[in-house]
Amino acid sequence: MDFAQLPAPPKVSAWLDMDALDHNIKLVNQKTQAVKLRIATKSIRSMDVLRYIQKHTPHFIGLMSYSAAESVYLLQNGFDNILCAYPTVDRASVAEALKYNQQGATMIWMADRIEHLHLLNEIGKQQEQSVEVCLDINMSMPLPKLYFGTKRSALMRKSDVKTIIEQAGSLSHITITAMMGYEAQIAGLAEHLPGKSLITPAIKLLKNSSKRQVSRRRASMVHWINKQGYPLKLVNGGGSGSMDFTSSQPEVTEITVGSAYYKPAYFDYMDSMQQFKPAAGFVLPVTRQPEKRVITCQGGGFIASGAIGTDKVPVVHYPPGLSLLPDEGFGEVQTPFAVDEAVIKQGNMPTIGEAVWCRHAKAGELAEHFNELVCYRGNKPLIVEGAAQVMTTYRGEGLCFH
Repeated sequence: MDFAQLPAPPKVSAWLDMDALDHNIKLVNQKTQAVKLRIATKSIRSMDVLRYIQKHTPHFIGLMSYSAAESVYLLQNGFDNILCAYPTVDRASVAEALKYNQQGATMIWMADRIEHLHLLNEIGKQQEQSVEVCLDINMSMPLPKLYFGTKRSALMRKSDVKTIIEQAGSLSHITITAMMGYEAQIAGLAEHLPGKSLITPAIKLLKNSSKRQVSRRRASMVHWINKQGYPLKLVNGGGSGSMDFTSSQPEVTEITVGSAYYKPAYFDYMDSMQQFKPAAGFVLPVTRQPEKRVITCQGGGFIASGAIGTDKVPVVHYPPGLSLLPDEGFGEVQTPFAVDEAVIKQGNMPTIGEAVWCRHAKAGELAEHFNELVCYRGNKPLIVEGAAQVMTTYRGEGLCFH
């Protein structure tokens, strides 16, 4: 979008650039066509957007949900083939989801500890049906004095997997049908972190080394599990930042993608995401000018999760020449920006009633702050039947999943 051409909304709101979204969908489809594609719902958090992406994705296989309660909501809304990406202790939601299995839906649950299997087995007994399980294999790369990856699954070595498989064999209502080997340190780590340019070469070196390690370990693990008498119907891997790599791996049957559709600000710092276009963000109306070189906007405290740092802060997308005040940052109900002297001299000082267009650092977390995403196409709001088209978020439907 040409943000200079857009009318300033009168209130804080979220925007969705449909032209950029279409571009990103097409690019994802090209990069992942060798495998099936599963959409990461945590990066979207909008039923309308999920359906839109599904409609334009020929090799769509299903969804990767992020909570048991969300999984139930997706099943209620007609989605099928759902892989819950994280182990859960939400018994009520698991039991509710299993009712849809009885009607023919596919719902697969993540596990990496025997406690997960016992809980699922107990609910399966109560519901009198087998529960499908996906083993989450830790693809991190432990090194001397360095752990390169994320602290998630307890299943790192074949001995770990052997133990849990043997334990699963004694559980009457557990069926191991899937494996996930998510290379988070490749898919989700940016090479060019702001203020940390000195470590860029090290990150690139570690990521390349990790690719070789993941290629060997994941393929070996799949082969070994199959030989133990557990034929895997799906092997999931990857993420937005590793599409080319993951889709080329012969053991992978499907890849999960989410953030690439919106291309949030954090992905600006990632080499593999440079072809993608920013598709979503939020806009703040200018409501004050406390000083000659400072404007203040309404709203703005939308900081992303993760380790605190500059890379988790939203970025100003338009207009140019604005910077955060280091002592204030994005505020709870208002956000001040310093305006470059050059902008003022050019007569382009933003005035009260104009807007500052921003992008969130993470993808789906943006939807937790807004009821709807206002759709734009061709440098103007998309109008349908006389009203601006919006994509409703989970929040807009009165829901919040954790």
